[in-house]
Amino acid sequence: MKRRLFGCLILMLVAVGCTPYARYSKYGPEAAREIQPTQATYTTDDYIRLGLILREYLGKPYRGKSRYQQGLDCSEFTYDVFRKFNRTILPRTVADQYKEGREVRRTQLAYGDLVFFRTERRKVSHVGIYVGHSEFMHATNSRGVIINNLTEKYWAERYVGARRILDKETIKTSR
Repeated sequence: MKRRLFGCLILMLVAVGCTPYARYSKYGPEAAREIQPTQATYTTDDYIRLGLILREYLGKPYRGKSRYQQGLDCSEFTYDVFRKFNRTILPRTVADQYKEGREVRRTQLAYGDLVFFRTERRKVSHVGIYVGHSEFMHATNSRGVIINNLTEKYWAERYVGARRILDKETIKTSR
């Protein structure tokens, strides 16, 4: 009999431990939050494929304004990456790419977002691709395609904004 009583007591303690709200809240049980389903735009495999495409470009040399130099510039880098990834056709200039997609706050950056900077006077003049952990990949004059951190003083002072290209609603493709 004592065993059964002890078993019931343990079962009740376990059941109370599985309640969907904090037991020790001074405000009582919280109202259940309604979860809004989100439509996943891309799968993990898609993001891995994007990462493999990005890896192909690491270290590739920069090409400046002369068409005779080998390599690529920053907007050509983003143009090529998105064209290879899902046939998204971005404009060829930084200023025009800044008008594409959907604006994203810096605190909500996601893998694959375009990040923009003012490196020449007052106009948006540089673009890269956000790769997570405050880092972005871009084509630089001196070192070619590299990864930098958005918190580095140079980039933090010149950051303008970000655009999300990898949304089904914002994609322009040649399909």
